[in-house]
Amino acid sequence: MAFRRLVAFGLVTVSAGALAVACSSTTRPQGTFDPDSGDDASTLVPEGGSDGPSLINPETSTTGCPEGSPTRVTGKVYDPAGKNALYNIQVFVPSGDLPPIPAGLPDPDPNTVRCAAGQTCDSQVLNPKAAALTNTKGEFELKGPKLFPGKDVPLVMQVGKWRRKIIIPEVKACEETKLPAADTRLPKNGAEGDMPHMMMVLGSYDALECLLYGIGIDKDEFVPGYTEAEKNKHVHVFKGIGGGATVNGRSVPDVNDAWSAAYKMQKFDIALLSCEGTPERSNKPNLNAFKNFADWGGRVFSTHYHSQWITGDPDKQKGDAWGEKVLLSSGGTSGSNPYPINTSFPKGQAFSDWLYEIGASSVRDKISLNTSDVSNNQGGLAPGSPAKEWIGVGKSAKYFSFNTPTEVPVADQCGRFVYSDIHAAGGGSGGNPLPNSECSGLSAQLTALEFMFFDLSSCVQDETKPPEPPK
Repeated sequence: MAFRRLVAFGLVTVSAGALAVACSSTTRPQGTFDPDSGDDASTLVPEGGSDGPSLINPETSTTGCPEGSPTRVTGKVYDPAGKNALYNIQVFVPSGDLPPIPAGLPDPDPNTVRCAAGQTCDSQVLNPKAAALTNTKGEFELKGPKLFPGKDVPLVMQVGKWRRKIIIPEVKACEETKLPAADTRLPKNGAEGDMPHMMMVLGSYDALECLLYGIGIDKDEFVPGYTEAEKNKHVHVFKGIGGGATVNGRSVPDVNDAWSAAYKMQKFDIALLSCEGTPERSNKPNLNAFKNFADWGGRVFSTHYHSQWITGDPDKQKGDAWGEKVLLSSGGTSGSNPYPINTSFPKGQAFSDWLYEIGASSVRDKISLNTSDVSNNQGGLAPGSPAKEWIGVGKSAKYFSFNTPTEVPVADQCGRFVYSDIHAAGGGSGGNPLPNSECSGLSAQLTALEFMFFDLSSCVQDETKPPEPPK
């Protein structure tokens, strides 16, 4: 039988009965495949692969480990601030160089599949050597036949367009390699990794920017509007009614032009809309622009009076772009603390468990909210609504989400809309300049929004099913 040699170095993946060495660099590190190598630690592989791999040095692979002592990598993934451990973060050892993540949305083509590769969970093909999803404690464990020990092992943490790659100095055979928390957080700026490009609309009655500061995004990532010179920044700030006029001492442009057409919003991945205290901005072009943005794969995060996009109240915006199919426009009630959490679907249960695990809720399946921030700007789900309640129920429900386009099967949906009938950080602080001096950490309701924000960022999936590890 003919054999070829692969030096047992770093990470090796098994595919079609053959072993291939994958590197995170285009240059070949010392110790990778060399047909003339005579290293005693090499792995012999049948030429055709029909008989499978023949490992002659069990100390360099997981297959030679004693029972109960596999080669494994463990840790917790945190938000950019390094404070809250996060749920449903993809953690994997890549099989090669990572592909670039494009900014914004692809051009829509009615003659092809609606969603771009990676927008839906089913369309993501990462081909990892080992992969896992974080649980509600933020924990992950990587192990398996493709996880080989070695030095300078790459590890990636990703949710949607949030992605950070680190290098593990060494993964030891048949041992647990436990990663320090300082290494396993999402990026806080573009220098640390990839981030989505966000359109942040400031409003007088809410300070949604406190969420972004609270989760740890660097203040230097916030810039006024969008310019070619600063297109690589990640939080592009626009002024809504009564919103702050400056960011980092620079004037903020009005949002009217920026959200007037979907193609103008196409450069962004996520639109974050702080309550402006009035629905008067909305008109038909705005409505169509937001629907198209979401249908093309954009993500929308909105609070209070931004129910205007989805309630269909003729007194507010002359019919909504979703055909009055999402939320009712009136009849809402405040409800009372503690509010129930909807645990009838997998992510709802995970949301409840996560809030309890990190201490944002002291009672399972319930959460207490700041009553001064609670609004009644909608009347609950419309008949046949595509939205799911997350907090509250019926006319007193306060958090909702749905995938888009709503007119197509789940498999073809690639956008997402989140609505909170609660101010993220109200009290009239929304008109302050940025950085907003009123922002001070994450309250329980901002922590709930953190979960919703990273869920909004993630790949789109059928919400009736639990998330699955990357493939």
